[in-house]
Amino acid sequence: MNNYHSPVLVAETVEALNIQKGKKYIDATIGGGGHGVEIIKRGGILLGLDVDGEAIEETKRIFNFQFPIFKEGRDWNIVQGNFRDIERIAKENGFEEVSGVLFDFGVSSHQLDTPARGFSYRFTDAAVDLRLNQNEGESAATLLAHVSREELYEILATFGEEERAGAIADAIVRSRRVKPIATSGELAAIVGSVVPAPIRESTLSRVYQAIRIAVNDELTAMRAGLIGAKNLLVPGGRLVAISFHSLEDRIVKMFLRQAKMGIITKVPITASQGELQKNRRARSAKMRVAEKI
Repeated sequence: MNNYHSPVLVAETVEALNIQKGKKYIDATIGGGGHGVEIIKRGGILLGLDVDGEAIEETKRIFNFQFPIFKEGRDWNIVQGNFRDIERIAKENGFEEVSGVLFDFGVSSHQLDTPARGFSYRFTDAAVDLRLNQNEGESAATLLAHVSREELYEILATFGEEERAGAIADAIVRSRRVKPIATSGELAAIVGSVVPAPIRESTLSRVYQAIRIAVNDELTAMRAGLIGAKNLLVPGGRLVAISFHSLEDRIVKMFLRQAKMGIITKVPITASQGELQKNRRARSAKMRVAEKI
């Protein structure tokens, strides 16, 4: 749809939401609006949320200039906020009862490809930030400067499911005694000092994932967002959740079971070969769908 972000599983998401004209829907992770605009095209009234102010600004620009037929305030509204507060934000915007809620828990293409955001180890001179909202909370560099060795191990082992969590935590602690870790290149070099070259890239991905989750308290927000979404759904309303690693997928799977929703996808939906050829980042996407009973 645009260069800001390439959404995954768009056709599958639209089908799963079972969009009805004139009904209300929430895209809790609006990103660049790729999923949201498809909801509007099919007659749904959309509330889009995102914690990232850049995503909010870009999506409003896209909607206003590329899709002027859809009117802000009538067909759609987009607000900045964390989906952990989805229930409050929805009620404040007249979305007390909705027919569908979508979560796309992945990091956007824009975040990954913008050096200043610090989301990728590819940009060696970039500051280690990793905040979804750079105006809130502490950066990854700040966290790495003060978190204990034991806490760092838990972050890497739990959020990154990293087998070498102990060795990497020790290396970070040793390095920061000499000099604060300020750039992606410095963090990558520290990880590289204790990880063999053949698995270094996959390890870096897990390390960055783990630190990002910790910095943004993402899993707590996930659980709160899922609970809020269920509360907002009308009977028969659909909850669609797209996750990108096993930890997220387990949380979604467990929530849907415990919430006693009607599970539509016994096995998660994944990207087709055609989509994978166009968007490599879709390879780890898993979508689960449930209906409020």
